[in-house]
Amino acid sequence: MYQFLTASKDASIYLQQPDQNTGLDEILEVSKVYYGSLRDHSRVLIKFDLSYLSKSLSDNNTKLDEVTLILRETQSEEIPLDYTLYANAISGSWEMGIGTRFDNISTGGVTYKYREGDSKTRWLGDTTTDGIIPNFAAGSTGSYLGYGGTWYTSYSAQQGFSYTTADVAMNVKPMVQAWVSSSIPNDGIILRYSAENEGDTKDYGIIKFFSKETHTIHEPKIRIGWDDQSFQTGSLAAIEIESVKIGVSNLKKEYKLNSQPKLRIFARELYPLKTFTNQFAYGVTKYLPKTTYYQIKDLNSDDIIIPFSEFSKVSCDEDGNFIKLDLKNWEVNRVYKIEFKIELNGFVEYFDNDINFTVSL
Repeated sequence: MYQFLTASKDASIYLQQPDQNTGLDEILEVSKVYYGSLRDHSRVLIKFDLSYLSKSLSDNNTKLDEVTLILRETQSEEIPLDYTLYANAISGSWEMGIGTRFDNISTGGVTYKYREGDSKTRWLGDTTTDGIIPNFAAGSTGSYLGYGGTWYTSYSAQQGFSYTTADVAMNVKPMVQAWVSSSIPNDGIILRYSAENEGDTKDYGIIKFFSKETHTIHEPKIRIGWDDQSFQTGSLAAIEIESVKIGVSNLKKEYKLNSQPKLRIFARELYPLKTFTNQFAYGVTKYLPKTTYYQIKDLNSDDIIIPFSEFSKVSCDEDGNFIKLDLKNWEVNRVYKIEFKIELNGFVEYFDNDINFTVSL
């Protein structure tokens, strides 16, 4: 099963605009570029609200088998063929602010120099302007005086890219585990190039991601996945999978945001054998193999919301197969499409029968 966390705040911070807040920008940027001899780099800050996840974990309704940071790239510029992005847990609170990069004002909120610009609160907590001694939190680091953020070195992740787009799907499980266990405060994630890349003489271009302000299906997310499959077939018979049709018997056209529907999956043979019985062959419930999976896509964009995986297995009880969905933090007014896959004894078959639904407020 999968759950989604959406960003509660995000911003980019820029070396060459150290007092500028960008909390309301629709784009997040990780960059390292030169303008003539002038070097600039930017980092991304994102925080996720974990209150729903923490409650779900305490109620034993959720497990942290997969924890993936999802960011969608848009219009990157002159990025190299091979590069790596790094993420760390931020070691200081910060304010998102209401600025944009090119409004040419110093707006209250996070900047490269400050955790909160109007109050001139530095990343290391000092509000003076000169002569402070860096005082990093235990286990954390950052640049001199904390400019550009501070972060924990032990809670890190990275993702390499080679001849691919910069869509981020990064394992951040150790960070989220540390936050929900209160090992460290949840102040979010900083995403950046390495210190070596930021400091050398090479140009690494600008990687642009959709922010939470884009109001699209591409806003930053953390995807939580775990295996919730239960499989009790009772007196049901297995279906012959050589030629079957799969559908949803109780599908509604529309589901409410935050609802948790249980969808009944039916499978029937396309050409059942004739038998000497009064029972209608198509009305007999049979069960699909344990290695049956589902996938959910956004119909219009074709983006995969829930992938085929060990965390999207079809379950079964005495009434037949089913899947459970958790529609918290899904995008509303979108059409979603369910697809299926069966793997058995080297046999793999996909099923796309135009099974669609929408999510509404």
